[in-house]
Amino acid sequence: MAQAKELVELKVEGVALDTGNSPVVVLREASGKRSLPIWIGQAEAIAITMKLEGHDAPRPLTHDLLNNVLKELGAKLTRVVIADAKDNIYYARLDLLADGNEKRIDCRPSDGIALALRAGAPIMIAEELLERIERERKEREEREGGKVVIDTGETTVH
Repeated sequence: MAQAKELVELKVEGVALDTGNSPVVVLREASGKRSLPIWIGQAEAIAITMKLEGHDAPRPLTHDLLNNVLKELGAKLTRVVIADAKDNIYYARLDLLADGNEKRIDCRPSDGIALALRAGAPIMIAEELLERIERERKEREEREGGKVVIDTGETTVH
């Protein structure tokens, strides 16, 4: 039997703009110091920021709609998993429980994060993937001679 991969919980630290004004969602290890910046689209940045700040749209946004549909169908988002990273592109999945059956659905990390915030579901990543991302970031910093710095307004992420 294959051994399950150890998953690490991530918390959304904030959404920021990089030096080129592209939105970045910053995830931080819930019980540690490692961080994971993921560049996202403008619409997802707004959806994530609104929820973080406790604002509701006058009408449901797409992520609100999906959360409402899941509830109405009796399904539950059990977690969002950042599943892989290739060539600076992150891949994620929704882990759902519906009618007693576990389902996995591919999604963009930004959509998964926005939905997780609405559903109160944890955001997870495999320990080995987080380690690999950290290792690759350190190697890139050594090659390029500097750290990637993102300022979320409350915390600076290196």
